[in-house]
Amino acid sequence: MPHPALQAALDARHDLGKYVSLNLRFLAPDADRAALREALLADLTQTRRGQSGCESAPEVWAGCRGGLPPAAPETEEVDKAIQHIQSQLPGLMNDSLDDDALQALAQAARGVTTALTALTRRLKDAR
Repeated sequence: MPHPALQAALDARHDLGKYVSLNLRFLAPDADRAALREALLADLTQTRRGQSGCESAPEVWAGCRGGLPPAAPETEEVDKAIQHIQSQLPGLMNDSLDDDALQALAQAARGVTTALTALTRRLKDAR
């Protein structure tokens, strides 16, 4: 059985890191604005889907964060990215974000995936 912090990181990487940028991964680098917005809407507002409904990326993070090392730089990176995502969700949903804001949101989503992968790797290596 993995150490509790490692298990929490593995769970966060799966529950949030995998899905927060899932649709973004399949976008062509030159995808148009509508495709980028659609991918971001799916990834950030419907990060976890189940019989009881959908959870946004910030909601999933709130459920994952408790078991992670609070002072880990990767955890802090995810905190910052999720704060940015949370602040931009209203604009994403009402289609008021400009192209630069959409790109920054995509960067934040990818950053969550990268940080959770790095945290998991570091905790595995520390065993």
